[in-house]
Amino acid sequence: MKAKVADALAFSDIIAAVENFIPEVNMVATQDGLKIFGVDTAKVAFLSINLPAGYFEEYSVSEEKELIGVKLGDLSDVLKRGGKDDLLELETNQNTIIINYKGNVERRFSLPLLSLEEGREPSMGFQFSFRAKMMTSNLVSSLDVLSEIGSVLILESSSGKFIMQVEGDMSDAKAELSTESGSLIEADGVDARSSYSMDYVMGTTSLRKAADTVEVSFGTQIPVRLHYEMPNGAYGDFYVAPRAE
Repeated sequence: MKAKVADALAFSDIIAAVENFIPEVNMVATQDGLKIFGVDTAKVAFLSINLPAGYFEEYSVSEEKELIGVKLGDLSDVLKRGGKDDLLELETNQNTIIINYKGNVERRFSLPLLSLEEGREPSMGFQFSFRAKMMTSNLVSSLDVLSEIGSVLILESSSGKFIMQVEGDMSDAKAELSTESGSLIEADGVDARSSYSMDYVMGTTSLRKAADTVEVSFGTQIPVRLHYEMPNGAYGDFYVAPRAE
């Protein structure tokens, strides 16, 4: 695989978001683009990152499918060295992935590829009760405040409003978003309520700069899906299982 990424910082954020959940992974490169998916070790969250060929400035794969096994901590450490004006180039050979940064100073790194078992992406056929689309900044700013108060995030929909709340030992807090106030772009569905691990939901917000909008879908006692929309058809889906009530 050979790929050029114009927004090196956004790609670094994507890898950081995956690293929040799994330590190593096969990146699956096909003619259609690059895909990353996996389940965290506690089997609480499933993620699927899709970067179509059009997301990259240049992209090519010599085989029908190439599995690129990487240790995400090592890859993330290298990607954090990039600057906002750097052009990122990725290239794989039989045993290594080469990361080039081209800017005022050209830097080159190489990491060994891992031999990992090829996983199978599960089918996620949930019927969600409520869906809310918003600017990613609106979701993240609310979660940043709520996460300081409680470790359990309660999601609720009521009369078309999207409500996030926590109940701490000393205080409670709530953020209410709606299309009427302008804090939601779209909202549809029926009333529902469920609770989730705040740490897992916060782990998805590493995409706060890479994705302009996010769609949150949930229902009573089913996983929540956070669908982060990135440029040129790229997206990241995160499913977090509900807490038992």
